[in-house]
Order: sequence, then C-alpha cells, then structure tokens
Amino acid sequence: MSETFYNLTNDILFKLTFGDPKKSKILICLINALLQLQDSEKIVEVEILNPFNDKEFTGDKLSIVDVKAKDSLGVLYNIEMQVQVPKDWEKRALYYASKLYTSQLKESQFYGRLNKTISISILNETCFQDNNQIHNIYSFHNTKSLKPLDNLMELHFIELSKFNKDKSRALSSPFEKWLYTLKYGDNYPKESDMLPHELVSEAGIKEAFDAMRYANADQQTRYLIEARQKFIRDHLSMKEDARQEGLKEGLKEGLEEGIKEGIEQGIEKVILNLIQNSTMNDLEISKLTSVDIKTISQYR
Repeated sequence: MSETFYNLTNDILFKLTFGDPKKSKILICLINALLQLQDSEKIVEVEILNPFNDKEFTGDKLSIVDVKAKDSLGVLYNIEMQVQVPKDWEKRALYYASKLYTSQLKESQFYGRLNKTISISILNETCFQDNNQIHNIYSFHNTKSLKPLDNLMELHFIELSKFNKDKSRALSSPFEKWLYTLKYGDNYPKESDMLPHELVSEAGIKEAFDAMRYANADQQTRYLIEARQKFIRDHLSMKEDARQEGLKEGLKEGLEEGIKEGIEQGIEKVILNLIQNSTMNDLEISKLTSVDIKTISQYR
C-alpha cells in the first residue's frame, strides 16, 4: 500500500510550506490571493513571526499550528488551516486575533502604535450554514451608518468545503487557483504530474507544490504529522470513552434516583391513607413504614 500523500489542508504541512522564512514569497502570494488584493494594495514583503519549530510537537501535539506574519506597513496576519471546525470557531478566531493585536503594545507605549490585524481562517468544513459564500469577512462598523472603524481588525473565514472543482467555471482568479491548490493538491503528488494549465502561470503555486512534495518525502515531517494525528485520535478517543462512561453513570444514577423517588412517593401515599382511613396512631404508622415519627406527624 502506498504512503498517504498529505496536502496543504494538513496543518503541519501548511505551516511548513507557508511558515518558512526562506520561502516567504509563497506566503505573500497566498495572502494577496486570499484577500484578493489588487495593484498597489498587494503586499510585497512579509516577516514571518513564528517560524515552524518541530520541537513544539515533542511536548504538545495539540498546539495551534498557525502562521503569524507582518508586512512592510506593519499590518499583522494570523493564518490558520483547520480541517475540523470546533464549536464556537468564530470566537476562537477573534480571541487569537485579539491576542496578536494587543501583543504589539508594550508597557508605556501609545495606542497609536497599534497596527491593523487580519485573521485568515481556512476551514475544510462548513462553518456558516446560512449562506453559500466561500469567503466571509467580518470587521467593526457603525450599525446605523455602516461606516467602518478602519485599520483595526478583520476576520476572514474561507470555507474550502464550499469550493467545488467540478463547478462549470474556469479557475480565472488567483483566489480560485489557490483554493484549488489548497484543496486538491494531493491529486498531484509527483513532480511529473501535470498541473492544470491555469495554475502553472500563477505566482507562487509551483513553489507551493514543490514545498508540499518535499515535505511529504521527508521522513521527519511524516513522523511529526503521523504522531500528531495519532495523539489527536487517542485524545478524542479518551474523551469519548469518558463521555460514554459518564452517560452510563448518569443513567445509573438517574435510575437509582427515580426508584428512590418512586419509593418515597409510594410511602407518602401509604402514610396519608393510614392517617385518613385507619385508627392507627403515629407511633404505629412509624413502626409499620419505618418512617420517623416526626415526619409522619407533618402529614397530619
């Protein structure tokens, strides 16, 4: 059986490809394409703030594998590939974007030094069920005039699950070409595989494929990917085992509680019936039902 070829939706491989300071051109091309920047808006230079470090996964295989970068204007970027979308994903994205934003300000510095922060979440599952937009953007604005608060923060959610390669349209824009590369890169595992002609001329894409293939051929990288996947599977399995055990215990406790409550209700009916329809005194009823005499007296 041939080895699995990991594509760019794998978070470790994603960071290896786009978080390498020596290959920052690939990251520049990706950001320009995903944000659909044109002409003078395009970024031309980035500094990668958290290069890939394989030691991160020796002790913590659940660590977040994102790419943090800063362009020549000081704008900060947090880019993350997420295969499985956890609950409250948008809150998580806002939290990490906010942390990156506030990390700029050190003690005794002015708020004016804070630069815009852009979070890009590339999701392999559908997060927003209420629309069919692949790219959803959120920012601060006045709710009445819709005037934006510029240069603060933007949250971009790009859902690969909504991108269909079979849709009857050409890969006409850099945005579509990069989505195709991210989602379907595993269709071209060998250098001899011919890429769609629309991709060949797009800046950065060939380099991204080269980096992806190189990473797949590296045994240390494969070890990290597979060790992380095994750790996550084991972690999820333990959580599910604990959940199932909790359900069983809860059901058991619930049944016992129900029986106990039923017995108590039954005894209460017996006591009331004896008080109303017999000549027995409280002491006699107490002996018969094994209920404290003070409790029985409360029913009178």
